[in-house]
Amino acid sequence: MSTNGVRQTDESIDTLYAWFPPQTPGPQPLPEAAFSITLKGRVDGQDALLTIRGMTPEAFQANLAAVRGLLDAPVTPPALPQGQGKEWCAVHGTKMVLQTKEGRQWHSHKTADGAWCKGKGVRA
Repeated sequence: MSTNGVRQTDESIDTLYAWFPPQTPGPQPLPEAAFSITLKGRVDGQDALLTIRGMTPEAFQANLAAVRGLLDAPVTPPALPQGQGKEWCAVHGTKMVLQTKEGRQWHSHKTADGAWCKGKGVRA
């Protein structure tokens, strides 16, 4: 090779660029985790997804233990009295009647003020 009429060898070119920092290899692809779970919950009242991964059962268990308690405690809906199903109004604590109209069916009951309730806090 020639630079400004001076013949350069590989060694002299290497010396010329010796001040350059060495090249670092690019990022390597990550292997797929052997164990993975995504949990849906809430963090500080906001909907969130939390994914835990591990390449071995031990690593997965350790990662799972490390994130325990990050999600808010689940809110449990009010329990219906024992033996009560969808015909029971959880709002007023009373039995509802099966209503039928034009091929549709639903449960509802009349409240003390004469309005209709479907047991969801919404008046019909």
